[in-house]
Amino acid sequence: MRTLILHFLDTKNEKHAGILKNLEKSAVSNGHQVDIFNGTTESADSLHTIAYEYIAVVTTSPNFIGAKLPPKLLEILSSSGNFSGKKGCAFVVKSGLSSNKTIHLLMKELEKQGMCLDYFDIIESIDHAAASGKKIG
Repeated sequence: MRTLILHFLDTKNEKHAGILKNLEKSAVSNGHQVDIFNGTTESADSLHTIAYEYIAVVTTSPNFIGAKLPPKLLEILSSSGNFSGKKGCAFVVKSGLSSNKTIHLLMKELEKQGMCLDYFDIIESIDHAAASGKKIG
């Protein structure tokens, strides 16, 4: 299955880089063809979701109290093509007190765009990402 991992993580952070690597490795081991798109640094115009059957969205929760989605996520969802009817999953990397609220907001936004979510998780560590990545697809 052609799979996209759309992430909003800081790849210079060792934990975030390890999480992405394990998510990709686990999905590839399940036989999926995986592409990774960095939503914070790459242009939304270069993302064409029509080519993907499954989309995994990964973001972080704010470091303090209060849940917010990255503004770039909302821009990508509104401008990058048709998310309606796509299967997908949502991941939040735990980094603050509001991870549960952030995953709820992320799922709500993805479902509002028409995605059919079949899995969600709050990733607490690099090892946890490997287990969660097996659920992609």
